Amino acid sequence: MNESPEFQINTAWSTPRKILTAAIVLVCTLFVATMVGLFSVLHGANKVLHIFGDALQQKQYERAYSLTSKEFQASANFGDFKNVHDGLIRRMGELKNIEVTESEVKEREGGWYGTAEANLNFSDGSLHFIFTLKKESGSWKIYNYHEE
Repeated sequence: MNESPEFQINTAWSTPRKILTAAIVLVCTLFVATMVGLFSVLHGANKVLHIFGDALQQKQYERAYSLTSKEFQASANFGDFKNVHDGLIRRMGELKNIEVTESEVKEREGGWYGTAEANLNFSDGSLHFIFTLKKESGSWKIYNYHEE
């Protein structure tokens, strides 16, 4: 009689295995939640930059200026802001669009900040700009920008 012995498979999880599995699930959940949160923050920063660009393209300078931070407005009054953009149009032709090429957001002491590189595409060429954004009272604002 050649009978094979019956094997019992132990399906119960050991305590270390349960702890390890719980830790992996927790880390994955935190990672996904963090990524969703960062995507949401980045989307908000990019959205205000596109609204700013649309306002400039339509020559709605007051609307564009309202999307700038308190610090920006303290250093550049509306007349100066408008003159700079009128000068860009005289130099480069009509603004066609703003194309964001890179962007990132970071939480720093004092709140959320973002940096975006963008090409301002005019009828007579393109200019590369660096934008700094700041989350102010729950809304993203243009903190600074300059031609590179």
